[in-house]
Amino acid sequence: MNDLQNHPYNSLRSGLIWGRWKSGERLIPKILKEEFGCTSSVLREAMLRLSGEGLIIEEKNQGFRAVVHSHETFRQAARLRLLLEREALEYALANGDLNWELQLSAAFQKLFHIEKRLVETGDIDQFASHWALYDWEFHSTFFAVKGSELLLSTYKTVFDTYRMYAVAEFKDHGFAGEITTGEHLAIYNAAVDRDAPACISALEYHLTLFGDANRSTDMLPRRAQTIQRWSDGAKNTASNELLVT
Repeated sequence: MNDLQNHPYNSLRSGLIWGRWKSGERLIPKILKEEFGCTSSVLREAMLRLSGEGLIIEEKNQGFRAVVHSHETFRQAARLRLLLEREALEYALANGDLNWELQLSAAFQKLFHIEKRLVETGDIDQFASHWALYDWEFHSTFFAVKGSELLLSTYKTVFDTYRMYAVAEFKDHGFAGEITTGEHLAIYNAAVDRDAPACISALEYHLTLFGDANRSTDMLPRRAQTIQRWSDGAKNTASNELLVT
């Protein structure tokens, strides 16, 4: 598919993830064709692809609508994201080489820097797109070891679905300041140490649903049993790390 055909797909996808169309809102073909400068067939092909990814739904004789957001669907996306990322993480820690470690470190440093700026400024609107990009780069690095290519293609769709619900439902797109920074730091430190149980535990805690005080009591399925042991320490460590310039 050429760039011209991809343009409506990419633009629609980005708009859906970042909340241009609200839960259940109808996508009007006439307006979109004019905006993208494309034919009806190209636009329909883009919408069918997005429907297949679960970002929009097709209704008989009524066209396409943005998917309806719900707590349960978000929880399903979080659970599937956890299953895929946990599998990739275990494989990466067992098989990743020095080049993979360097890639992980570079991704983490970019993420840590932008999260530090977010904590300092509190300006989610200015840094949201950068944070989303570097958050993706960090987490997707666990799929960068040879042998995880198929997992990565599936994970991208799940990750973007998770992000879409987070943008729609949670304050600051789900970024919780030093809490989020501490969670990423715990994942990174355990990964560098090749400590798979601690890394999985940190990931499981990180992907628990957001609720009051940033966490709900409705936990996602876990294999590791050490979440609470490190969580308070991770937040304290992150606070100290943020003081480093």
